[in-house]
Amino acid sequence: MAKKGQKFNQYTVEFKLAAVQEYMKGTSSYKMVAEKLDIRNCTQLKVWVKKWQAGESFDVRSDKQSSLRAGRLKFHFR
Repeated sequence: MAKKGQKFNQYTVEFKLAAVQEYMKGTSSYKMVAEKLDIRNCTQLKVWVKKWQAGESFDVRSDKQSSLRAGRLKFHFR
């Protein structure tokens, strides 16, 4: 959960791919690659590797379309 005033890092697709490729060389651990590339948490790198192995897009949120009808259903009482 986000904390008030927390800053979020946004990484480019190229950066994510480079980080995954660095890990996949097999010479470094998740933690070592994350520290080398200044990624805040090695768990984020694990997520990118799993997505890359599954052939998924790194940024799933950009694929979603926002809907005006999203959210709570609205009922009209007569």
